Amino acid sequence: MSTKKVAIVTGAAQGIGAGIVKEMLNESYFVYAVDKKEIPPQQNLIFHKADLSIVEVIPDIVSRCIEKFGRVDVLVNNAAVSMGQEFLATDLHTWKVSIAVNQTAPFFLSQAVAKEMIKLGIEGRIINLASVNSFAAEKGHASYVATKGAIATMTKSMAVDLAGYKILVNAIAPGPILTEASEPVFSSDIYLKSIPVSIPLQRVGTPDEVAQLVLFLASEKSAYITGQIMVIDGGFLSYCRIP
Repeated sequence: MSTKKVAIVTGAAQGIGAGIVKEMLNESYFVYAVDKKEIPPQQNLIFHKADLSIVEVIPDIVSRCIEKFGRVDVLVNNAAVSMGQEFLATDLHTWKVSIAVNQTAPFFLSQAVAKEMIKLGIEGRIINLASVNSFAAEKGHASYVATKGAIATMTKSMAVDLAGYKILVNAIAPGPILTEASEPVFSSDIYLKSIPVSIPLQRVGTPDEVAQLVLFLASEKSAYITGQIMVIDGGFLSYCRIP
């Protein structure tokens, strides 16, 4: 069994997930990185290719991580899809995929990991990626908003049920974060004009900043924090702006 801490990170190939992987490797974690997209080989990283819309892949993820490292200390449920359909246009396929990736996969992956933590006597950490959309809707993303609302309350339920095992469960709710996927949006004229007046800190955040919060919640410094949804949004949700 490894004596170094081991973290499973889903949605690890790009964006916030890649930022989390980078910072966890910098902090000497072994990282078991899960994604549909290939991740280049890195020291102390094992890549597991999986489509999290298929719940049947979950037992294999956990068993292979345990087989490789002998333990899992931290689970970061980062993988998510946003299929960009407004309420009246959302079809059953979009709804099912959104629920599968954004809600079902984190639920059952957390369950499988928690069982291994309990078996091994590990006082572990489960960190779910929620969103500012857990608290406020975004037009044209009905299924995504629904699942992120569910992640917030699911986190609280998991935290209560796992507290007796000293497994802490928290969520991080990012606001506007600059990633490969969001860069074209945030560099558009409308967003360049709106960001300074809609975000009190007058900028978007970075994956590394989200990753630093992950590291805090994964550390002993967070030993009395569980069942919380921690917003990282530059003040975006706190600001009721009237044009």
